[in-house]
Amino acid sequence: MAGAAQLISRLRGRPVPSVPSAENVREPLEAAPVVAVPPAPPVPSLNHQPQGEIQPEQLTPAAEAASEPPRIMRTAATASPVWLAARDTYLSHVMSCRTCHAPTGRHCLVGAELRATYDTTPMEPTR
Repeated sequence: MAGAAQLISRLRGRPVPSVPSAENVREPLEAAPVVAVPPAPPVPSLNHQPQGEIQPEQLTPAAEAASEPPRIMRTAATASPVWLAARDTYLSHVMSCRTCHAPTGRHCLVGAELRATYDTTPMEPTR
């Protein structure tokens, strides 16, 4: 409280600023000075290559598609029943075994065998 009392005693000697009268309310306020701001530099496009560099050969979409190997999406929906059974058996064991810890690759003997079977089972159905 001593700090508050000192502050009050110091403020008592200072004059209170006057509040502007209501008759001046409709007068316009002074405008801030106009400051010139330089324009922002243009943003380069994504296709912009600095001058002096050799641009790579532009491929058409057909030529680009022909140069890439076809991508095959392998999911559980298209997997063989043998692979699905190996996966389900492995996951069921890992989820219930207190010794196995799949993220670190630590498995008990049964878990290691199930993981090896799961890894070596082909995902594609045999035709």
